[in-house]
This record gives sequence, C-alpha cells and structure tokens, in this order.
Amino acid sequence: MNKTIIINISGRVFHIEEGAYQALKTYIDSVKAHFSNYADKAEIVRDIEDRIAEMFAEQLSQASRQVLLQEDVSLMITRMGKPTDFEADENELFENENLNAINQPKKLYRDTEDRFIGGVCAGIAHYFNVAPKWIRILFIALFAFFGFGVLPYVLLWIVMPKAQTRSERLQMMGKKINLQSFAQSFEEELNAVASNLSQLKANTPAFGKTGLFIRNLVDGLMASIAKLLKFIVRIFGVLAMIFIGLLLCAAFICFTVFMGYISNTDMATIFPLNMITDSLRPLIFVCGFLLVIIPLFALFILLLRVLFNTKILNRNISFSLTALWILALATVTFCVAKNATEFKEQASYTETINLKPNNKQSYVLRLGDERTVQEDVNNDEVDNRIIRISGNDRDFDSPRNLHFDLSIGGADAPILSKTYTARGSNFRNALKNAHLIVYYYHQSDSVLTFDKRFELSNADAWRSQEVNLKLQIPVNATLYIEKKLADRFFYYQLDDCIEDDANDETLIAVTATKNGFLCRKTARAIAKEKERNLEENKDEEVSETVLF
Repeated sequence: MNKTIIINISGRVFHIEEGAYQALKTYIDSVKAHFSNYADKAEIVRDIEDRIAEMFAEQLSQASRQVLLQEDVSLMITRMGKPTDFEADENELFENENLNAINQPKKLYRDTEDRFIGGVCAGIAHYFNVAPKWIRILFIALFAFFGFGVLPYVLLWIVMPKAQTRSERLQMMGKKINLQSFAQSFEEELNAVASNLSQLKANTPAFGKTGLFIRNLVDGLMASIAKLLKFIVRIFGVLAMIFIGLLLCAAFICFTVFMGYISNTDMATIFPLNMITDSLRPLIFVCGFLLVIIPLFALFILLLRVLFNTKILNRNISFSLTALWILALATVTFCVAKNATEFKEQASYTETINLKPNNKQSYVLRLGDERTVQEDVNNDEVDNRIIRISGNDRDFDSPRNLHFDLSIGGADAPILSKTYTARGSNFRNALKNAHLIVYYYHQSDSVLTFDKRFELSNADAWRSQEVNLKLQIPVNATLYIEKKLADRFFYYQLDDCIEDDANDETLIAVTATKNGFLCRKTARAIAKEKERNLEENKDEEVSETVLF
C-alpha cells in the first residue's frame, strides 16, 4: 500500500504517489531556481507547468491509470531535461537545440507575434519552413489576379488556433518542448521585443495608431465570428446527436421486430430476408444489428466528447467495441457466403395438362384477383372441382418470376405446360425446392383463370423460384385475353390492340393462325402509325392487324 497525494498542476488535478511527488517537487524547484534571474520567470515556469500537466495527462490516458507513479515523473524529466543538463556555454546550447529541432513534428498555429493582420501567413510559413513574405505575396497575388484569397484567409483565421503559450509556439516551429527550448524561446522573445520597440519608434508617427486600431478591430470581429461559428456548430452537433439517438432507437426497434419479440410479422416471407436460411437468420440479425449500432454509438460518444468535453468510455471499452464490430462483420461475411452456396445449382421439372376443349374453339384468359390456396384435385369431374379462394394474400414479397407464353399447337384442345424452376446447394436440393412451388389455375368451361403469383409450401426460403406457363392453342381458335392479364404478360404485343379507355376487365380478341396470333389494331394505333409514316416520308400501307 502506497500513500498518494492530490496535487494541482496548471489547473489540473492529479493523484500522485508520495515518492513520485518528492521527485516532481525537487524537479520543479530546480526549474524555478534556474529561471529565477529571468525577467519573465513567472510566465516561463507557468508554461513549463502547462507542458508537464499535458504530459502527465497523456501518460495516464495511455496507461489507463489514475495515479502518477515514479516512472511517470522520470519519463517526464527525461523528455523535458534537467537544468543541470544545459548549464553550459550559451552558444553550444543553441547549437544543440538546432540539432534537436530537426525532424520534429510541427503543428499549424497562427503566429500573432509576427503578423500583419491575423498571423495566418506567418503560421503557414513556420509550418512549411519558408519566409512569411512569400506566403503573404501568394495571398495578395491570388486576390489581385483571381479575386480569390480573402475567403480562404478568413476561413484559415477561424480554423487555425492562435499560438498563445510558449509550448504552442515551440510546436509551431517544430522544436522540442523542453527546458532548453524554453530558455532559447525566452531569449528570442527578448530580442524580438527589442527589435519591435525600435521599429515602433520609427513607424509610430505615421502608422502606429492607425495600424493598431485596424488590427484590434479585425481581431475583435474575427473573435466574434469565431464564437458565432462555434455556437452554430454546437447547435448542429446537438441536432446530430438527437438524430443519431433516434436512429439508435429505430435500430433497436427493428431488431426486436426482426427477432419476432414485439410483432407477429413472419420475416421468412419478406424479400430479401426470405433468402436467408432459417438456421442462419438469427445470427445474421444479431450481427447485422451490431454492425449498425456500434458505429452509431461511437459517433454519438464522439460528438458528446467534442461538444461537451466529456469522456465516457475508456480505451479498454473502445477496443472491445471495435473487436466486437470486426467479429460481427466477419460473422456476417461468413454467413452470407455460406447462404450463397444455396444458389449454386439449378433444376426444373415440367407438368403438362390437357385442357378441356369446347365446340366454339373460343377461350377467355383471365388473371385472378385473389390467390387459389387449395384445389380439390381428387374430384375427377373438372367442372365440379372445389376452388377455395383466400382474400388475405400472404406477405410473400419475392420477385414475381411468373412468365406466360402463347404458342400455336397441333392438337384439337389447348395444352398447358407448367415448368417449375428453382436453385439449391446441389441438383437434388434444387429439384426439391422446385417441387415446393405451388401454382394454381382454374378452368370453368371456356374461361381459364390463372393466379397472379405462385406460392411456396411451408413458407420455404426463396431460391430464385420461377414458374413458366406455356399455353398451346389450336389453329383457328379465338382467345379473349383480359386487359389485366395482357398488361402483365403481353403488353408490347397487344398495346396497339387495346383501346385507351379500356378497363382491366376488357377483353382483347386474338385469333390463332398458322403464322401466329392475330389481333386488330385500334383506330388510334392506325392513325398514329399513319402520322409517323407521313413525318418520315414513308409510302407504306398501314396494316390493320398485329401478328405476334
């Protein structure tokens, strides 16, 4: 058990072990003693303490600890340096500093001590290690020749922070932040003050007061704009947090619905969810929920931290959430790849049915409004078959892979061929899935009614099921095709044969010939074709029928 002490460094509270505290106190006392003869000693010591507080906060965050140990103080002293390490010749000190400054990462700040307006050009010059005058000339040239330069300058002024402390100035110049750098920075500031005083005496009569007034006015204006922008950003940030919170609630509700906790909806009948194998569906739902919820939660926490400077999650929890998200992504990828193997092979089988002929050789083709869910196939009398129609259509939202084709047959009666196709992990499973397709039609004398879609037995998973209907019609027979059925399966063939004011129950007369099916064009279609030929200067006779 070690004794801990609560200390305050530059406004930050730290818990520190007693031994580490003694080492830290000794170090700070030696720093104060070293800079005791400097005119600006209080500011130098304050900047050093600011840097020490930043280093301690960084070390505690990296180690996920709450208490400073002896090793933390030793690391800080090593990085900052001791006063005794550079109590040598002054020239040698600065030469070593120049060597240490090489390859130090720089940060972009506004240099308000070497400025004409806001210090933007000077800060950029420090970052790219060029003279500030060249950056200023660049902005002036952009404004003078292209009318572009003021807006980027103002935006940079707002975005770039001002180098206020000595530590920030050292970071701006790419120098190490240690005692040696603080000492050199102080000497440079003294020289700069002396130079500025001499220039001020020379320029004050002509430009001093006016330049100072303009500079203070611009500074105040930019400070007000910056505060306004920060307020607007915070408002948008809060709105974004509210929106993300709503998305989190919506994701949770969707998850509970998909899992069947708060709804009776059968997810196995909704496309594309019905593509997923039953055994994989819960795992995919859980992992998919994690893939959505974790990034939203992370974004919510990030906005909370940026807007209100509140840290809620430590590093361990962040790493755990990241690992969980990666695991969920890998699981979903594996499940999707495994489920894709269920579409590897394709199989089909065909059922041929001889329909009942009639003496007039005329047939009406209709599309059923409701679905036939059961047919009494045990009754030998076709006319007396019992058809039960369900008014509640099941939520089978799969693609409507139902195709209808007409052809000329050589028999005396119509022949209907129903080809069922499906996919599976192998041919056997594909054929099994094809046999699970249920599709009904009904014949009542000369009226043939076809269901508008097919069904799957036991709400089986979707495996690219298709039903292809092929109706062979005898030559010289007449078909009366309901407009609703024609719009779905024969729109392009029969469009010119359908009146504009026709309703869904309107019948279109089609005659079966040796050359194909023939229907008579409407007056509107004939007039339109004649007009088109006239525009194209074609001297062609317009046919009054359509052959398909």
